[in-house]
Amino acid sequence: MERIPRKLLLRSAMRPRLRTVAAAVVAALVLVTAGISAQQKKDGKKKPASPPTQAAVPFRAGERLEYAAQWNKFVTAAVLKLAVVEKRDFFGQPAWHFQATAQTIDPVRMIFTLDDQFDSYTDAVTLESRQYESYLREQGRRDDLVVPMATKPEPERAGVHVYLVLPGTQDPLGFFYELRAHDWGKEPAMRVPVFDGRRFYEIQAQRESAGVPVTVVAGNFVTTRIALKVFQGGQEMPNLKVWVSLSEDAARVPVLIEAEAPFGTVRAEMTARGGTFGD
Repeated sequence: MERIPRKLLLRSAMRPRLRTVAAAVVAALVLVTAGISAQQKKDGKKKPASPPTQAAVPFRAGERLEYAAQWNKFVTAAVLKLAVVEKRDFFGQPAWHFQATAQTIDPVRMIFTLDDQFDSYTDAVTLESRQYESYLREQGRRDDLVVPMATKPEPERAGVHVYLVLPGTQDPLGFFYELRAHDWGKEPAMRVPVFDGRRFYEIQAQRESAGVPVTVVAGNFVTTRIALKVFQGGQEMPNLKVWVSLSEDAARVPVLIEAEAPFGTVRAEMTARGGTFGD
């Protein structure tokens, strides 16, 4: 078996960049936010405010997606799992709870142990991030981060400072799902801010092609291929290219994620899906 360079493992070993390029893949888009304000009656009295319309999305609670991640085309180093845990009340607002886990497997695990978890609470109306959490377990070290966000000043939530962010801001994990909700046929490009609790990014996404056949372990799909660029401080991150292939069925699942980075190439292909529309 070809030996995996330690430098490659230490620099890339999973941590699917959900915090930086949104899990090996951060692209983004600002979905139209739906907010319905109260209207005035002719006599000057206000009508009761209508409940805000929740964003139409191609996923539902209970959806599960699994991926095998490879580096430099010669070894499967980790497994990734994405889940739509539930739709719930989150500090008075309806929100989606998304979760991702990343785990190295043998033989890579014998050299670099990684068991990371990421959670996103995304507003069900605007698809903006309400809270991002990361729980990193790497080489016996623990690093936990909870990042509440709001577009208007808010008091602390459960004793944790709330970060003031721009409207449309996403976290790295929630970005994946917002990417799926976008209508690429009508709008072939978009740009959105992403915050991971430590750094602000801007993700530019562009439809590169449509009707592309892709074969992965989970099956054969016709996909739309999206090219992503990541910007920090107005400058594009050098030597980083990312592509996400979304299925052109009702669920619009990320079938294949590909990246070219300084540490090498990454390929994460879907190996299993459950709980999606049409199942």
